[in-house]
Amino acid sequence: MQMRFFWTYLFPQRAPARVLPALLALGLVTGCAQNSTWDAPSSWFGKDTVAQQGKAAQTNKKANKAQTLQPTTEQGQAGAETPPQAAPVAAVTAGTPSIDQPGVIGHGTRVALLLPLSGPNAALGQAMQNAAQLALFDLGDNSFQLMPRDTGNTEDGALKAAQDAVANGAQLIIGPLFASQIQVVRQTALSANISVMPLSTDTSLASANTYVMGFAPEQQVTRIITFAAQHGGRQYAALVPNTPYGHLVAAAFQQAVVQNGGTVAGLESYDPSTDAGLPQALQNLSMHNATIDTLFLPESGNELARLSGPLTTAGFDPQRVHRIGTGLWDVVGLAQQVPFLQGAWYAASEPATRGRFITGYSTTYGQEPPRLASLAYDATALAAVLSRRNNGFTTASLTNPNGFAGLDGIFRLNPDGHVERGLAILQVTTASPQVIESAPTSFVKP
Repeated sequence: MQMRFFWTYLFPQRAPARVLPALLALGLVTGCAQNSTWDAPSSWFGKDTVAQQGKAAQTNKKANKAQTLQPTTEQGQAGAETPPQAAPVAAVTAGTPSIDQPGVIGHGTRVALLLPLSGPNAALGQAMQNAAQLALFDLGDNSFQLMPRDTGNTEDGALKAAQDAVANGAQLIIGPLFASQIQVVRQTALSANISVMPLSTDTSLASANTYVMGFAPEQQVTRIITFAAQHGGRQYAALVPNTPYGHLVAAAFQQAVVQNGGTVAGLESYDPSTDAGLPQALQNLSMHNATIDTLFLPESGNELARLSGPLTTAGFDPQRVHRIGTGLWDVVGLAQQVPFLQGAWYAASEPATRGRFITGYSTTYGQEPPRLASLAYDATALAAVLSRRNNGFTTASLTNPNGFAGLDGIFRLNPDGHVERGLAILQVTTASPQVIESAPTSFVKP
């Protein structure tokens, strides 16, 4: 089975709404075994794995043919121009480590990938590294060099990884994964005058050279509140966890409701680890249940399953009250686990392209990727695109105002370090979530 990914680079706003096919998606290859043991970046591949990749590359050379996307006009029709055809990437060239530089994949432009490859989060780090490797296979060429570095779970580990990456000529750093590690990596990057693309969701750490690639919950909240307001939402209530995440989304919730002309009728919090404050919170919300038409529940499935009964008892009838949430709801079959959410709405990325990535990743590595893996793919893909276009990793190239289109839809890196994303509205069902309002395909407003 041949899988293909498509990842597009968008023109600046001064150009008519056209899409440039700056990269080609290639068929997947088999490489790292599912049970591989990677003690350090220098042990990226064993001899057997390299041999397997060589065979896979020969297969891919026969199977993969370059495909070209035509530029589109503002009406979306094919334009007259035919852009240059993207060149195929031989997997053995992109994936085999350099003999004289252990821990390096490819040759040329150097990009560091900082992830926890040891410690309690090593499985997640390895999965994200796998995704970055797929992006390299799909989009890289001999001019692109990926340098995986292990951060472990500590600030000191991240500092050493960043220092080693800079010492070995990194021109861009992707990662780290943990918010607690970002500051030391940013300081190291600043000293070398290079940018960082952390894979965290802590947007408070965004800055001029630090583009936080994680899924910002504030954007999800704004998107779903705006949609709810367009569909009759006027009186809003929220039950949020008393956690840093809860504080963040609660502030975004209040702001978005006011911006959309609504009223916050109730905003209650509780401690999810002890349930402290939950009975009082439910009692306070129940006092307004007759007027509340929209209930915001920024929690994951397991917690929502536990809360759904008390919320129903408190008077929140799913047939009368819109239930809305964030990307924490983006799981298959949520309504089976939490019937209270059947038909509820939430904001997340468009699932179609990511679905193809999940299939491809599963075919290659024998298991489904964690949700965060697509971040590593898109960040690596972006770096590969800019490398192939010889734009370098300047502020101007990274912050192209029209942005980029990746596995999780369109996104753009803003000069202040925040990453803006185009999100869809999905409805919870007993099967796969259903898109009820598509994500935008351009940041240029009609």
